[in-house]
Amino acid sequence: MKKIVNTVLVLVLVVFMALAGFVYYAWIVQKRSKSASELMVQTNAMIDRVRSIAMMDNSYTNAIRDMLIMDKTTMPASSYGLPDSMKNTLKNIRDNSENDTASQKILASLETVMLEKIAYNNEIFTTAATRPALAKQLITAEKGHDLRINLMKLVTEYLGENRRKLVARVDNDNLYTWYSFLTTIIISFFTLILLLGESRYIYRLFLKLKLRTNRLYKREQSFMRLAEETELILFKSQVDGIFTSVSKRAAEMTGYTATELIGKHYSLFLDEDTHRRLEEFYMNQVKTGDDYTFQEFEIITRSGTKKWVEQMAALIYGEDGRVKEFQCIVRDIDREKRNDDQPMYLQQRLDAILDYMPSMMFIKDMPGKYLLVNNRFTEMMGVAKKDVIGKTDAELPYDWVARYAPLDQEVLATKARVKAEDIITVNGIEYHFLITKFPLRNADGEMIGICGIGQDFTEKANYIKAVENANALAQEAINAQEMFLANMSHEIRTPMNGIIGMTNLLMQQHQLTPSQLEYTGAIKTSASHLLVIINEILDFSKIKAGKLHLQHEPFDVYEVIDNALFPLKLQAQQKGLSFFDEIDSAVPTYLLGDEIRLNQILTNLVENAIKFTHHGKVMMKVSLVEENKAAATLKLGFEIKDTGIGIAPEQHDLIFKSFSQTHTDNARKFGGTGLGLAISKELIELQHGSIHVDSQLDEGACFYFELPFTRNKGEIINKDEKGNLIHIDKPLHGKTILVVEDNEINQQVVFHTLRNAGARTDVVNSGKGGLEMVDYKSYDCIIMDIQMPGMDGYQTTQAIRQKGIQTYIIAMTASAMKGEKERCIEAGMNDYISKPFEREDLFHKILKGLGEGVPEVSTKTAAETTAPSALNFSTVYKMMSGEKEHVKILLEDLLDSIPKKFSEMNTLVDEQDWQPLYMLAHQMKFNLNVAGLQQASNVAYTIERDARLEENLDTILPRLTEIMQIYYKHAHLIKEHIDQC
Repeated sequence: MKKIVNTVLVLVLVVFMALAGFVYYAWIVQKRSKSASELMVQTNAMIDRVRSIAMMDNSYTNAIRDMLIMDKTTMPASSYGLPDSMKNTLKNIRDNSENDTASQKILASLETVMLEKIAYNNEIFTTAATRPALAKQLITAEKGHDLRINLMKLVTEYLGENRRKLVARVDNDNLYTWYSFLTTIIISFFTLILLLGESRYIYRLFLKLKLRTNRLYKREQSFMRLAEETELILFKSQVDGIFTSVSKRAAEMTGYTATELIGKHYSLFLDEDTHRRLEEFYMNQVKTGDDYTFQEFEIITRSGTKKWVEQMAALIYGEDGRVKEFQCIVRDIDREKRNDDQPMYLQQRLDAILDYMPSMMFIKDMPGKYLLVNNRFTEMMGVAKKDVIGKTDAELPYDWVARYAPLDQEVLATKARVKAEDIITVNGIEYHFLITKFPLRNADGEMIGICGIGQDFTEKANYIKAVENANALAQEAINAQEMFLANMSHEIRTPMNGIIGMTNLLMQQHQLTPSQLEYTGAIKTSASHLLVIINEILDFSKIKAGKLHLQHEPFDVYEVIDNALFPLKLQAQQKGLSFFDEIDSAVPTYLLGDEIRLNQILTNLVENAIKFTHHGKVMMKVSLVEENKAAATLKLGFEIKDTGIGIAPEQHDLIFKSFSQTHTDNARKFGGTGLGLAISKELIELQHGSIHVDSQLDEGACFYFELPFTRNKGEIINKDEKGNLIHIDKPLHGKTILVVEDNEINQQVVFHTLRNAGARTDVVNSGKGGLEMVDYKSYDCIIMDIQMPGMDGYQTTQAIRQKGIQTYIIAMTASAMKGEKERCIEAGMNDYISKPFEREDLFHKILKGLGEGVPEVSTKTAAETTAPSALNFSTVYKMMSGEKEHVKILLEDLLDSIPKKFSEMNTLVDEQDWQPLYMLAHQMKFNLNVAGLQQASNVAYTIERDARLEENLDTILPRLTEIMQIYYKHAHLIKEHIDQC
């Protein structure tokens, strides 16, 4: 390497010298060229000046001659100063030619001749004034001619001399340039020969270096193979400590395979102090260039044990001469290291363990001398080790000695362990210690000393005290909460019931205008919502107080789900949402559990999905997750999906917390207390179930929960009005039926009628919704209303048939138009039934269409014995299968909806918008019939007919007023019947 460096340095020096020679040669040539150029310019200037002297002399002589020829006595004014100019010019020439001897001699002769010539011309000029003839002779005399000839000779001689000088300078410069060029060529030639020789020498050196590198690589490979077979670890690492190659023996010594270590940092094996020390050491090796170093240190193996190793580290250089990497050999010296240092090692470890124990500790010998005290002991007692070790209690002047000495005496006397609790105050802080003293024995069982340990349980004592205080405060808070909730329940529910009751009475007054009815309806709705919120808070409080008890009774899971979803489906329809539900056929019908809490959970989750979904759909699916037939237990999975606003992943845990919502403005936009999901989660967990959510923001949400139930092995049963289990006949049991009906009252009538007969019923409020449902799942039968806004029953049926769906369709309408049944059959429907319908007739048509036998069903209803004489409720009782609870709900909904429809109909009459009025009158006809107001229903039919045909329009408003008067006259009777249900 040094030879290559020296050779390169010589080459660089030669090239530098050659370059310097070229630069010097160019500088000299430029300098001489510049000097020659200046000389030529100067010489030419001098020659021009000498010539100008001859010309001025000639001009002066010619001026005198012209003056004599023209017989004048004066010359031109421009000729008088020529002699002086000639003298000045000659003087300037001589001043600039001081260093040129030859030129000075010529100029001196020229000056002599010039002065003689000037004197001769002056003589002629003077004579011309007095003797013109003599002056003419003198101007042409031989002397003047000779002087002019001599002057010209001297000028010519001066010109020749300077030209010779210029020629000599040019010849000299050409000769110098030639010699310089030859010298440069010779130097360049020798430089080229030297460069070729040195290049050949370098090439041969590189060949040797390559051969040596190959041999070194082969030796390195041999060494690596040899190292692989030895117990040593060979590895390479970058300068920054990243392993680039590791021998296979690494796994035996460290627990890490070679593959796992590639790309890892060597600090993986070191504690912080050792890593800092080695990093400083090896960085210093790189700076100083030490080829080999040795170090001994402890590594931490994969199992966490420490092991002593010896490491030799060699520097590997790259092509740029910088340190490229470390090549290291590691040897396991743990056994020999620990054998040498074992006693000291164990002693240091023991001292470290004792000194850093969180407990106080001391050891005494039998005479009572302190052999050992740890740091915690000296800290708590405020003493130094040197002041205690080697002394007995009698020699120590501290207060704590007398307090603990009796325990030592007790150990000596009983030779058994003793304990005592003590409080030690240090710097105003109390510490609680459990003092334990016990005898130390040798291998023969003889007592050789006493050991004392003081265990600090200050945190535990403080924690116990804090827990006791917290429990007391919590119990007080629970008692206060229960008292507050009891008072709130009474104080709020009482006025709220009064508000709702008085509002109902107010709505029965027929003197109210449509606007007043709308306002009172809003009051009742708001009050009902407030009661829901109060009930949620009370339920949540019961759960938290542990006072909510779960039922374990038989119930029909299909019925519970239908009851929970039906009003929610109506709510979804009002928002323009599609609602789909599906129950796995494997789910058994009758289960044991708490149907009320299941209803509450489903209502909360589905209502939440509807609330936060602005468009799209809501879906609910129930499936059998698992079943243990031997134990008759099973688990149902409930999945509620929507296409609403979604929930960010980081908010998933927050939504199940009480009074929490994902956004601060949700309460303002959507309402609610933030308790629905919290209550649902608590109810699910109380039943040993689980719930989770899968959602992304703006991508909808999917809530999934599982609940355990027990299969009911008894007969198919239900409950009567008194809660007794009874048998019930359900002719439509297991049938799936879709009801397409836009009127909410009609929806409830058909839904409860079919559900009480055992059918699993879905209800939609538009033809479009019906098409979506038949795409989602199949049905045994479809009940199709004819008069619906947008897509009516005819168009919906035709669209269903175009899809290739041949489900049995029964038309249901309150229209009495002639040919209505034929139009229905022509549109693709299979049968026809008018509203209000007889439930037996409806069941008969459904079962007939499905090819099944029609059971005999009693037609006797509760209306026959309980209906007031003023009104006939037989229709509603037949539809509701005589179930008073359902009749009550339906009549309450009628009392809420009929006044609103009156207001809408008045508005449409004022606007003369007859088609919507015809649709409302069609609905009102059926609603009034269900409410027992047959006379009013007949008048509504006339309004429906005339609005549809746009006839007798001027009498529609009086007829509408008549209907309103009939309704408000008998509304209190409907209310009385509701109270009797």
